[in-house]
Amino acid sequence: MEKKSIRNLGIYGIIRPATVDDYLIPEGAVTEAVNVNFDRIGAVTVRPGITTLGATIQAGYPIWGLHNTQSGSMMAVISQGASARVYAYAGASWLSSLADGTANVRTRFLEAGGRTIVLNFGSATTMYSSVRFFSTADTWVTTGNPINPQAITDQVARSVQPRFGEVYKSRIYLAGGNTNGTNIDSSRLWYSNVISAAGNFAWTPTADFVDINPNDGENITGLKRYALKLLVFKPNNIYQFSTAGVDPDPLIKVGTRSNESIIEGKKGLYFHHDSGFYRYTGAYPTDISRPISDIVQAIIYANYLTISSWKDDNNIYWNVGDLTIDGNSLDWRNCVVRYTESSEVWTVYSYPNEVPFASTYDTGAALSRVLGLDNGVVATLNSGTTDLREPIKYRMITKWYEWEGVENRKIIQEFIALCEKAQETRLMYQTDGNIEWNDLGQLKKYLNYFKQLNIKFHRIRFKVSGTSRDEAPIFLGLEITKGINEGPVEQ
Repeated sequence: MEKKSIRNLGIYGIIRPATVDDYLIPEGAVTEAVNVNFDRIGAVTVRPGITTLGATIQAGYPIWGLHNTQSGSMMAVISQGASARVYAYAGASWLSSLADGTANVRTRFLEAGGRTIVLNFGSATTMYSSVRFFSTADTWVTTGNPINPQAITDQVARSVQPRFGEVYKSRIYLAGGNTNGTNIDSSRLWYSNVISAAGNFAWTPTADFVDINPNDGENITGLKRYALKLLVFKPNNIYQFSTAGVDPDPLIKVGTRSNESIIEGKKGLYFHHDSGFYRYTGAYPTDISRPISDIVQAIIYANYLTISSWKDDNNIYWNVGDLTIDGNSLDWRNCVVRYTESSEVWTVYSYPNEVPFASTYDTGAALSRVLGLDNGVVATLNSGTTDLREPIKYRMITKWYEWEGVENRKIIQEFIALCEKAQETRLMYQTDGNIEWNDLGQLKKYLNYFKQLNIKFHRIRFKVSGTSRDEAPIFLGLEITKGINEGPVEQ
């Protein structure tokens, strides 16, 4: 048996056998990866951790909204029993900013006219009823310049109840009204007048609106400005809006159920649809999630409505909840799928808590990404070496290798495993049709020699796993230095 090398792991990211047969999976791809990334090309690196931003806001209560204001502070929405509350963080601690909101609804924010606007916050007695903005007096108000929300929310005939907002061509657009199945508001897009010279918005909601195909059987689920258009999302359609009107037919025959899954990256606009994750650049969207198709299919339907997204300088992340893959959900809880734009590779992260919301945090002096968790914590992403002091569990599984013909039985007698900062990294292997993993032992240094072996196989694959508390382990691959090819031998 000639010397063999398993290096350049992760250069194609995860490619699942459900999508591509192992024989066709390229060298360097892996079939499973949890809590590792491939940012260092040719290496498998345990991901960084997360640390608490300030103290826990309210222990045990989920985050229902997260936003970075233009003034440089973070705002988080917590549902506390029967009502919701907005908390603000300005670099020291979280303080209550607005109380008495509707509990357990996804609250969204918008920046316009130099003000922070909150949507879908409502009140404890009137669900979704209010559009409020943060005034110069550091209070939340429902009337007056520059936003004048009373003109949109207090109509005589009915109260407009917007859940989504966007600023486009110097106007505020609002959508996502009543969704009781009979009210046309669920497909209506309202817009303000162009911001005045004084910096104020005016509204004529009885005239300034467009109904986005109310007969298609779907409600508006999201708004996003992209390039020179405003895109209006429904679960299975996207409509393109310009100042002059809306396209009479759907621009795209895929959409999204979660406004929070829509995010703009360096290479386009990304979003989740029932059939996968897509990138839109102006033409028909491209399904970018084929390499992880069975992971996409494992996302439960209930989570389609709550998928959240965020980005860093080179990656797009989507929170997808708990996953069951191949009948085993042990390490697939609170999952986040991560897509690297530059290399177009996928990996999977698993956190100790679910991530309902995420945001970029720009203090004016530093830039970071923060996660709103389901336990009342706002956490800084890629910070520290643990997840809120919990160790990071990780694993990676290679493709199957059939070296020198699958009909030939091979014997590995010696090999070297390369691993930087190994900590408690363990190496295992699996052969042929066997379901059990055989433990080779712990990697303790950079060069780990395994001698006097007698590993017989027609095909073989390897697993690296462990628990990390300190500097991230980096697995660099294997070098098979001695072995025998026995020729054709029946299994």
